[in-house]
Amino acid sequence: MEGNSCGHIPNKPRWFDPPPKHTRPKIISKIIDEVQQYYVDPTSIIPSLNLANGSNRQQRSERREACVSVLGCLLHYLDLASLRVGIPQQDKSFNGISMPFIAEKACLTLKRSERAIKDLVSSGLITVHPLCEKLSDTVYKGYAAIRTISKKLFTLFGMGGRLKFEREKASARQRKHSRKEELKGKAKVELLVEGIMTNRSPGEDGRTRELKNIKEILNSS
Repeated sequence: MEGNSCGHIPNKPRWFDPPPKHTRPKIISKIIDEVQQYYVDPTSIIPSLNLANGSNRQQRSERREACVSVLGCLLHYLDLASLRVGIPQQDKSFNGISMPFIAEKACLTLKRSERAIKDLVSSGLITVHPLCEKLSDTVYKGYAAIRTISKKLFTLFGMGGRLKFEREKASARQRKHSRKEELKGKAKVELLVEGIMTNRSPGEDGRTRELKNIKEILNSS
């Protein structure tokens, strides 16, 4: 029987496997591949992660496997413009990914995934920002935390300059998309105003003036 009780096989580590048809920028795929070097040579690749367990001894192989797999998952769901980990929503909000979600995608138990997150935080590679909503004086509703990845991770693998370039591109795409949505919304309101003005009944001069003012404001923005 190969492997230990958690299914880890030292010479056959399991890596994060991106979901099919999830196309990400090449820099994301590249960094996910690069961090796998840590499993083979933790001391020289990411020394801060190797020391995250508080010991001078080399991090155990099953712990390195978990860190690499969880980090690969976080990188896959990384928003380049903000370096936040999560999934953008249609209403323009941004949802973090939960620990059970991370564990499932990384093919690890929840306990191993949580320990890997703790190691990644201790190493300075990621930060965690818990989120909750106050429902009453004594009741809070928790949401998936927002995690951010340090740009220094990319610098470690000689990709700092490329990251800066890709982040600028991503920000420009987001601004362009926001502008398109803004113009679409403006066009809908203008058509609505024009339709009301066209079909107005006699004696609605005051209402008509209001609609004209709305249209003028829209045109000036």
